[in-house]
Amino acid sequence: MNSRNSAAEEQDLLCAVALNAMLPLANERTLQSAYYILRGRKANQTLQDVHLYTLYPYYRMFSRFPREDWEKIVSTLFQAGWILPVDAGGTNSKPTFTFSDTGLQHAKHMYQKYRFDVWFAPFTQSDLAERIEPFWNRLHLMVQTISQMNQGDLGFIPVVSDKPAQRWVKNQLSDGTLRNAWKQQLSDELYRLWEPLDEGVQELLFCQLSGVGQVGKTMGQVAEIRQTSRSYLMLQFRYGLAASIQTLLAESNHYPLLSKLVTESHKLDPRLTESAARTYAMLQTGCDKKEIAKRRQMKESTIEDHLVEIALRCPEWDMTTYLPNELAKEIVETSERLDTSRLRLIKDQLEATVTYLQIRLALARATRGAK
Repeated sequence: MNSRNSAAEEQDLLCAVALNAMLPLANERTLQSAYYILRGRKANQTLQDVHLYTLYPYYRMFSRFPREDWEKIVSTLFQAGWILPVDAGGTNSKPTFTFSDTGLQHAKHMYQKYRFDVWFAPFTQSDLAERIEPFWNRLHLMVQTISQMNQGDLGFIPVVSDKPAQRWVKNQLSDGTLRNAWKQQLSDELYRLWEPLDEGVQELLFCQLSGVGQVGKTMGQVAEIRQTSRSYLMLQFRYGLAASIQTLLAESNHYPLLSKLVTESHKLDPRLTESAARTYAMLQTGCDKKEIAKRRQMKESTIEDHLVEIALRCPEWDMTTYLPNELAKEIVETSERLDTSRLRLIKDQLEATVTYLQIRLALARATRGAK
């Protein structure tokens, strides 16, 4: 594959991803909403959109996606006539977009062409995407370190520069008994973990690992060898790691060492971002959002973002202090009747005293309950 064909395939794949990420957002959100999801933006609105529209596979898919590349993709979609602009409907509205019939057909065709149903299968919640990078950093460095230890050569340059990953590996290997277990059992657990994966995915994961006698290949090098799109390989890479994480979480007793890679015992609540977990801990002591904002020296709107995240990820949280059950039911029914999740459109149909926070909480909990 020459460079021109390679660039064309890369563009084709990115257009396919963008189109299918945009599908549920049409007439509801701006084009930038899809970009923020693909980049993995931490803003609570982005996280809520991921839940509301079941866009888990797309979250953090391309965390380093340059904005100028995104704008080229969007321009291509408009020029092809697959998406069409929709003007803002009011002074407080933002312009959105819709799909043409050919755009809908093309999105479906590309979804099948690139086997998105396979590569997206493990992504059933947004926090899985957030686990991938730290999981890979820990695993990659542990494999390299154990390989060097087994050869008696500790004078190596770590392939992973991430400090948290380095500290984690160092802590694991500081205990003699645990260190011996890693040296003796790592290869066996890793082969068993990856054996069920597609052969091409296995090779993709293994060839990127480094150790004695092997320097891991970059994604670009693998793409050149396989004559395929780098972004398409990234989908397979994410799939392999996400499937591995799911297995380790579900079958930790079968993988006593590798399951440690996905354990976050230091976190207050592993379901939440660190800041939201702190807010949740304070909620459980009886603090309200005003008090939490004051004590944490944060804006109250930030604490409200945390409440929505808690509603999304912690079904046991009783949020009736902020949202009575009857009002929650009314908000959800209004959203379903209007067939929209746009906050302003929903609010216009409700009593003036209903707040945006209450609407966000109702939609978050309804979405959470539907999973």
